[in-house]
Amino acid sequence: MGWRRNDGGEKAAVPRGCVALLLVGDGGGSGGGGGEERVVVEVRALGQPRVRALLEKAAREFGYEQEGVLRVPCSADEFRQAVAADAADGSR
Repeated sequence: MGWRRNDGGEKAAVPRGCVALLLVGDGGGSGGGGGEERVVVEVRALGQPRVRALLEKAAREFGYEQEGVLRVPCSADEFRQAVAADAADGSR
């Protein structure tokens, strides 16, 4: 499973089989906690336990009716660690 930062372009295309997420610091979608970072992740990673827990946190904090890009209340480091840990667990 992979993820990558999206560093370029105003509206960079999302590859097939992937989804863009907006990571909003460490839980502060309203101005605090590390800023926002757009990342692109493989869709299959969304069902993994640690990533799914972050998505459930997003649902509790922002609701299910988000419009546009999906906001996830965590830092890029926290998200990267979740994806890596889920991938490591899946390869055992």
